[in-house]
Order: sequence, then structure tokens, then C-alpha cells
Amino acid sequence: MAKSQSARLERKKLLGDPILITTIVVLIAFLTLFILYPLAILMVDSVVSDNGVTFDVFTRVLAMPSFSHAITNTLRVGFAVGILSALIGLLFAYVEVYVKLRTKFMTGLFRVVSMLPVVSPPFVLSLSMIMMFGKKGLITRGLLGIFDNNIYGFWGIFIVQTMSFFPVCYMMLKGLLKNIDPSLEEAARDMGASRWKVFTSVTLPLILPGLGNAFLVSFIESIADFANPMIIGGSYDTLATTIYLQITGAYDKQGAAAMAVVLLSITLLMFVVQKFVLEAKSTSTLSGKATRARMLITDNSVRIPLTILCALVALFVIGMYLCVPYGSFVRSWGSNYELTT
Repeated sequence: MAKSQSARLERKKLLGDPILITTIVVLIAFLTLFILYPLAILMVDSVVSDNGVTFDVFTRVLAMPSFSHAITNTLRVGFAVGILSALIGLLFAYVEVYVKLRTKFMTGLFRVVSMLPVVSPPFVLSLSMIMMFGKKGLITRGLLGIFDNNIYGFWGIFIVQTMSFFPVCYMMLKGLLKNIDPSLEEAARDMGASRWKVFTSVTLPLILPGLGNAFLVSFIESIADFANPMIIGGSYDTLATTIYLQITGAYDKQGAAAMAVVLLSITLLMFVVQKFVLEAKSTSTLSGKATRARMLITDNSVRIPLTILCALVALFVIGMYLCVPYGSFVRSWGSNYELTT
């Protein structure tokens, strides 16, 4: 009785706040206008034709060789990007949480590099890949003397999307690693277990649901990505680019809508698995915070290899981001690198 009365008073108090009511109304309006309404139009366009409601368009789309080829390419890239993004994110998160680096500069550098792709435009890395590894690339032609290198296709998309999406995995896994109680790992060390044994038998099982969660998030972002495959995909069609070409090239609005529904179904399925299965397991596995400070790893046999791996990724990412502003100041990229006056 007291709880229901308290809930009514709280609800009455909230409804009496004009700022809160205005905020809720604005959010609902934006949600309806920019998400629900476009989704409703998409669903209607995929099943409604001049002859009424029909699902024949899905039969036609599923029988198209271009669609089956695109969805195969999309899933292939999505799984590859999801796996490598989760591993690189785990590497950076583990180094930040567990390893004592020699200088604060290295710690800050790795932190900035792992966040930089999140705040940059999605096409910057694609443009950098072309400028560095294309037929007129700074590295391929300028340093290695390779004149016919083709960066377009699976490998170009794979590298660019991995560099774009691993920061998301890093942010997710860093919080999980911080919540692991150090006493669990120290108990294993006291019993004679090696660093690798502690990681595989204690740390990894605890974060495995979170690692799968990070994989699915990267997978969803990869298959839904349009900008990177459009710029660096070349003839390697993904579902997102095929939908775009279907409506702009073939002028098949209904077919494009049906393809978009298929893509939406895949992403929603992965989201449900990520949200209600893996996230729940991750929460139940690591539901608290570390009871005390963790003793950071100072062993050079662990610290040096992990630092080198992070440094290689960091140098690659920084080089890609420096390539674009540098290219804007030279006379002719690939042939004349003199600065403009």
C-alpha cells in the first residue's frame, strides 16, 4: 500500500514538471519522425505494390544472384571484422587495465588511438587506405615501388572497418576487465599458474560473454556500414551498397525496400542476441566492482610483446589520420609530393 502510494506521488511529481514533459514529447516526436515513420514506410514499400499486398518481391529478390552474392559478402566481412575488432579491442583494454607501461605518454597515446576512430568521419580511413596503399599509394608506389596494387575489395573494407570499430570493443571490454576482482587472479598466481594460464583459465572465462557481446556489436556495425564499402569496396558489393544501387541504378524501389528489410532483420536478430543473451550473461558474471587495486604486470616477457602490438596498431592508425591532411597540401598525390605554396 505504501509502495503504491509512493509510486503515485512520484508519478504525479514527474508529470507536474513541465521541462520533463516537454523533453519526453520532443523525444517521442523525434523517435516517431526519424525512426518509426521511415521504418513503417520501408515495411509498406516492401510488401505493397500496384496489385495490393504481396510478398512476391521477397521471392524475386532472394532469387537474384546479385543479392545472394551481396549477402554472402556482407556476412563474410561482418564475421571477419567482428572477430578482429574484438581481439584488438581486448588487446588495448588488457594493456590499459593490467599492464604497467614505462611512460604515461604511451598510456595516453594508446588511449587516444583507441578513441580516435570513434570521433572521426566514417570515410576518412577509407580515403587514407587508398592514399597509402592504392595504385598511387604513398607506401605501395612511393616506398615499395608497387604500381598495380589493388586495395579495393574485401581486404580494404576489412582493414578499414576493423580500425573503425575496434574502439567500441575496447570501451566495452575495458569496463569488464576493471570489474574483475584481482584476488581471483592472484590466487591462481599463488598456486603456481603462469600469466597465460591465469588469463585463459580465470580472466578469459569471466569476460567471454562480454567478448561475444563486443563481437556482435562490431558485426552489426559492419554489415550496416555504407560509407566504407561504397568508397573502398570496388566490385565487392555488400548488402548496404546493393540496396543503394538497386534504388538509384535499377530504379527498383520495392526491391531495395525488400533488401533493406532483410538487412534490418539480420541486425535486429543480432541485437536481440547481444542484448538479451550475452549482455545478461556478462552482467551476471561480473556484477560488482574490484574490491581493491590491481597489481599491474611489470614482467617484460608480457609487457614488451603487448606494448609492441599496441604500438604497431597505434602507428598504423596515426599514419592513416596524418595521411589525409598531408595529402591536402601536396601538388599531386602519387607523383609530386611537393608542398603547395
